[in-house]
Amino acid sequence: MNKTTILTIARKDMKATFSSKKVWVPMIIVAVMLCIIVPAFIAYFGIHFDLLGTSTKDIEKPINAFIKDFPNEEMRNTLIALPTIDFKFVYFFLTFMMIPFFLMVAIINSMVTSSNSFVGEKERNTLETLLFAPISIKDLFLGKVVASIIPTLGISFAAFIISFIVVNVITYPYFKVIIYFNSTWMILMFWVIPILVLFNIILNVLISAKVKTFQEAQQFGGLLVLPIVGIIISQASGMFFLRPFTLFLIGAALLIGNLFLIKLVTKFSNRNTLFQSQIH
Repeated sequence: MNKTTILTIARKDMKATFSSKKVWVPMIIVAVMLCIIVPAFIAYFGIHFDLLGTSTKDIEKPINAFIKDFPNEEMRNTLIALPTIDFKFVYFFLTFMMIPFFLMVAIINSMVTSSNSFVGEKERNTLETLLFAPISIKDLFLGKVVASIIPTLGISFAAFIISFIVVNVITYPYFKVIIYFNSTWMILMFWVIPILVLFNIILNVLISAKVKTFQEAQQFGGLLVLPIVGIIISQASGMFFLRPFTLFLIGAALLIGNLFLIKLVTKFSNRNTLFQSQIH
């Protein structure tokens, strides 16, 4: 493994990513909309206005089920003490419903950068030169992975920090609790999301090495969005909640998946096969 080669490939790919507004602007817009504007809107209007309106009865059942079954007594008491169903809804939404939003942003952005890894080279007419350069296929794959993981995690963590500040400025005077600052969110941001991003990136880089167009790569990579939709539905319906232990197990499963994918990458050493899958 040649670290200099890997970093050179990563820098080249990141430069190509950020030189195209069609790539990086949508990544930032998605993160801002889902991770900052949505929670800020829910927090502000839920506290200052009758946000639920006539749907209060429909949302009251899952909120009360959430309060009843929540294992952390301190947080359960915090919810019970909140004066209105709107306040409880805001707290419920920010604490649990925002988790799938951050997961979705991480998946979408990692998919955009990694799906473009090899087919992007082909569209820029640089793939043949890259494949015949005196570098190993392993270093080439690792460089592509590094080039995708840095901007993806950078945007995810930046969105989290900004959301953390904005949401708590709005809610703390009313809730007297710091939102996002608990074991669930720490495990999510510093365990699950990095491993999930790495898993999605390696998978999409492998897919990108097999398909010939960016659209094909995105279609295959987009399948990972479906489990997140399922999480959103389950959280909203009260079927189950992503507790710290559940998130830890998800991260552990993804870690095993990463080890499997990395093993596939190390076996993908046939330069001619990669050339034929992309050029012909």
